[in-house]
This record gives sequence, structure tokens and C-alpha cells, in this order.
Amino acid sequence: MDIKKSKNLRWIDVARPSAADLRFLEKEFGLHPIIVQELKGPSARARVESYKNYLFFIYYFPLYDKEDESSVRSEIDFIVTKNTVITVHYDPLGETLKDFNIERAANSLQLLHNIVEHLITFEERQLRHVREKIEAVSKHMFKGREKEVLERIAFLKRDVSEYRIAVRLQEPILKSLLAKGVEFWDGDAEIYLNDLMGEHLKIMNQVQDYRETIADFESTTNQLMNLKIQTAMKVFTSLSFLTFPFVLIASIFAMRTQDTPLINSPHAFWIIVGAMAAGMLTLVVFFKKKGWF
Repeated sequence: MDIKKSKNLRWIDVARPSAADLRFLEKEFGLHPIIVQELKGPSARARVESYKNYLFFIYYFPLYDKEDESSVRSEIDFIVTKNTVITVHYDPLGETLKDFNIERAANSLQLLHNIVEHLITFEERQLRHVREKIEAVSKHMFKGREKEVLERIAFLKRDVSEYRIAVRLQEPILKSLLAKGVEFWDGDAEIYLNDLMGEHLKIMNQVQDYRETIADFESTTNQLMNLKIQTAMKVFTSLSFLTFPFVLIASIFAMRTQDTPLINSPHAFWIIVGAMAAGMLTLVVFFKKKGWF
């Protein structure tokens, strides 16, 4: 448990709360037993609840997993009184809140606003890896590496989809927090909490732009691959038409029946080969003029 103070404010950050941590929070802030039970581990759903002396809400945000190359949903539970903000989380947040400064806030409303805004800014920084991957895909699209590009796009789609799922869960929470926060704080609560809604909307717009870009890249890459397949099929079809008649001729002469022409001619082999070559050359010229080859 990490406790930071500034003037009349406290920020209590609890990572993976122990039984002792929960007893302290319950006694210090008079938490309802259901809330204490909720703080023992990650919750099944996000929600906002208003009590006489505090607000309780569950906030989800995405964390990028470098090993899995995708975003995973992480949870922070908030308990907010008039002079204290408590954050409880169950995953190692690393540098997520490392640079946060409590001294910029004058009251718990501003402190809550600054913490959530800091998390949203962190979310936006995490989107950089998506943008960088999209730029890398763009550079390789027209270099004849369609299979590799499609594999990269598949990973990108999974990453953006999982990121979007976590971020979309924030919207109903922030709306509910706005409604209950105005009752809890009065004054400037609507301004501060509306600002968080605006910051969240910026993230959602970026995610939507990236989704559309990835879909466009996938469509273009599929078109390039289909064009290659069509070109290859056209070549093989043309080769089949070129060789089939002469394979048939060769098969006929290979029967060596009594009435087969040229069988007894001393130059039969070269006459047949020459005729087949001339015929094939004629078909090649004809196919090229028609644009079939």
C-alpha cells in the first residue's frame, strides 16, 4: 500500500490488496462489506455505485502485452471520498502511474480527474505501437510479400479488437460517473467529468481510424494476391492450350500403326518436331496479339 499526501488530500494506491489492506480500508473509510468483498480480486463487470460518504467504481483500460503482441484488459477500482482517492489494482501497472503528481490537485474531484486523465494519456501512448505497425505494413504492401503482410494484418486486427473491447467499456462507466459525480461533488464536477468523456472520445476515434486503415490494407493486399493468382492461372491455361494439340499429335505418332504417315521416312522425327515447333510458335504469336499470353 502506497499513501501519498498533499495538503488536505490523500491518494492511497493498493496493488494486489492483502487481508490487512482490506481491513484498513474497511475501518478507515467505513466501506460496505460487499465493497470489501469486491476488492479482493478483479470484478466480473464494471459499474459505478454511490454511497453516503464515497463513490465506488470499476474502471477498465488496456495494457499491451509484448510477449503476446496484443492488448489485455486491466482493472482499477476507485473509492473516492471528499478528501481521498483510493486506487486498487490487481495487475502490475509498471510505469502507468509512475509519473503522476498528486500536488496538482486541490480536491478529490481534481485528483480523480487527473488520475483518470493520466490513464487515458497512457492509453493513447500505447496506441503508438499500433500506428508503427500500420506504417510498417504500408511499406511492405507493394513489395510482393502479400502472405507476410496478411499475417501482420491478422495480428494487428486482433490487437486493435482487444484494445477496442477494453476501451469501449469505459464509456458507460464515465457516463454513469458523470451522473453520480454531479450529485456527489456539485460545483465543477460536470466540467471535469465531461472533460474525461471528451478525452475518451479521442481515443475511440483513433481506434476507429486504425480499424478502418487495417481493413483497407487487408482488402488491398487480398486484391494484389488475387491478381497474382489470376495472372498465374492465365499463364497455366495458355500453356495448356499451347501444349495440348502437340501432345495429341505426338501420341498419335507414338501408336506406330500400319497407316501412320511418315513412319518409314528417314527424316520423320525432325519433320514431326519441326511441324510441332512451327505450330507452337504460331499459337504463341496469335495468343500475344490477342493479349491472352
